[in-house]
Amino acid sequence: MARRTGLKNRFQPRKFLPALKKSWEKNRSRYVVAIIIIVAAALLTSLVVWRKSWFVVAMVNNRPVTSIELYQRLNQRYGKSTLDGLIEEKLIYQEAAKQEVAVSTKEIDDRLAEIEKQLGGKEALDYALKSQGYTLEQVKDQIKTQLIVEKILGKDIKVSDADVESYIKDNPAAKDLSKDEVRTQILRQKVNEKASSWLDDLKKKAKIVKFI
Repeated sequence: MARRTGLKNRFQPRKFLPALKKSWEKNRSRYVVAIIIIVAAALLTSLVVWRKSWFVVAMVNNRPVTSIELYQRLNQRYGKSTLDGLIEEKLIYQEAAKQEVAVSTKEIDDRLAEIEKQLGGKEALDYALKSQGYTLEQVKDQIKTQLIVEKILGKDIKVSDADVESYIKDNPAAKDLSKDEVRTQILRQKVNEKASSWLDDLKKKAKIVKFI
């Protein structure tokens, strides 16, 4: 007899289902918010454990240096100039897409080889990158951007024979260059002179909203 009573007194989840269902229907919004908070907390905990560098970038005597602190300091020192550079880069790439201007990998590699030669070889290039804190990919990105600007602005620039002769006269080191190489240098110089005002025009025409 005692055995049957024990079975009857066991926990039976089905008895609570109607009450739970009624409570859910009555307080559905609260339950949903609670579930979202629990899931978010679990995800955040997982991120902290598996992606600690997203939150803590260093430890100093067991005290953390957070990524937020690092971001705030970098933003204070370099935020404006870095953001302006990114905006200009976006504008350049958008204009390149509009004018159907593209740059090939070969063009980038050729320009990189030219820079390497000017610096005195691969070791000199590697040293220059390391001393300036740049990676090879970052330099290639800059080269690509520069080539796009040259293609967009260069098509409207003419370099005459008189320009070549005048350049060689004013730059003795250019006497060792071919006329085509001199023309290229003059073209790049003129592109750089136009680039600033061209970018200013792009900014005036663009819709730019800054949040920092």
